[in-house]
Amino acid sequence: MAIKGFASSISTKNFSEQYKEFNFNLLGKTDLSVTSVGFGSYRIDIRSDINKKSLKQALLSGINLIDTSSTYTNGNSELLIGKVLKELTDSNDLLRENLVIVTKGGYLQGHNYDLSQKLKKENNAFPDLVEYQKGLEHCLHPEFLEDQINRSLERLGIETIDVYLLHNPEYYLKWAEKKNIDLILARKEYYSRIKKAFEYLEKEVQKGRIKNYGISSNTFPADSNDYSFTSLDTVIKIAEEIAENNHFSIIEFPMNLAETAASRQINQSNNMTLLQVAEAKNLGVLINRPLNAFHNNKLINLAEPVIINEAPSVEFINNTLENIDKLEQLISQKVYENNAFLLEIEKYLFVFNELQFSWLDINNISNWQSALNQYFLPRFYYSKNMIKKSALKNKESENRLIAEIDKLFELISSYFNNEHLQLIIRIKENIVKQLPELSSRKNLSSMAICSLRSTDGITAVLVGMTQLSYVEDVIKELQLSPIKDIDWIKVEID
Repeated sequence: MAIKGFASSISTKNFSEQYKEFNFNLLGKTDLSVTSVGFGSYRIDIRSDINKKSLKQALLSGINLIDTSSTYTNGNSELLIGKVLKELTDSNDLLRENLVIVTKGGYLQGHNYDLSQKLKKENNAFPDLVEYQKGLEHCLHPEFLEDQINRSLERLGIETIDVYLLHNPEYYLKWAEKKNIDLILARKEYYSRIKKAFEYLEKEVQKGRIKNYGISSNTFPADSNDYSFTSLDTVIKIAEEIAENNHFSIIEFPMNLAETAASRQINQSNNMTLLQVAEAKNLGVLINRPLNAFHNNKLINLAEPVIINEAPSVEFINNTLENIDKLEQLISQKVYENNAFLLEIEKYLFVFNELQFSWLDINNISNWQSALNQYFLPRFYYSKNMIKKSALKNKESENRLIAEIDKLFELISSYFNNEHLQLIIRIKENIVKQLPELSSRKNLSSMAICSLRSTDGITAVLVGMTQLSYVEDVIKELQLSPIKDIDWIKVEID
């Protein structure tokens, strides 16, 4: 049975009075009070006990804003939120009315992508489908949005979604650009699709299944001449055409110490910035990716890594690779053409040829973690499971190889973590020189979050809190007041 109720202005106001030491802001014209830092759910998963504990701790500590999406961890993010909400409301530790839940729809990946392929085979595909690339499609059509809202409500275990956002609708424009469609025609179709979606979402508000809606777009802050630019001015006009008292109330986009266009780039009418228009129209503004900054074509994580071991030398890592090479050659000698198992091991487990010359080119911890999680570890675990199930005479060599590869991954992680720490120290020193006011924040992530929550026009900063230590850091930041009149937009982080 779904949890009844939804966030209300009275309940969220009462909740904010309960946690007076935190900074709460009104979420635009919704009159909902939310903590100035919200729980970002991009990477949380119902299969993770650590994620579950982190979400519980955040909510019980006074954070009342949760941001998720139907596509996050293939629906498992919403499932975890639903599970935690049920436990906390059943135990009377929390009221549903105190919380503001934001979710999104638009992507077809994972289960949604599989569903789309099935419907195509049945000649019943979702209308207006954007076939962006294999494994990734996008859709704003009401038929798809209805399907997604149904699924989100079920996974979250609630009757009403407080805020429903169209998730990166600019994928239509990205697709149109690849197809060399004339920009004027592409934008006309783009905003026509957004209007159709808004008309549908207004009906969902009337049904009581959602309370407010909006758009999460990476291209809100872009240059207005960019092909995939999403104009807030245009979106507001569409909402006003549909209804004077429309429920288009919230926007979401990335902003951080390196990406400050929302506050400095004039890309709206009347020589206004994105934040100025949002503030003038009383829209709630949610900031995502506050700690992952694209700077000089590199992704920089603006948080200090936890250093467990001293940084290994390049020579030590290369020696480990040479040991792995010897073991891989030993196992390769035992591979016979008719031994499919060993051929699979060689195909998925061996790493020497892939890393011997290139591991340093990975360049930073963010790139390494991405390569490790998306490529190396899935292959590694697959091979480990195959070896456990086998009864081969050379299992001892294979187990030695597994141990060496496991050690190699830890060494490379430690190397890049230490490199990243040195970068973070330099950035912090540079920021404090330019903005002494931020010296009260002891780590870079707090400096980054504080800068954003101190900015006029920003309602809340969404921070991924996959671990308890991240929750604790955010709570400490919330207990401090934002810094008034801080001029951080022109800060150089080099």
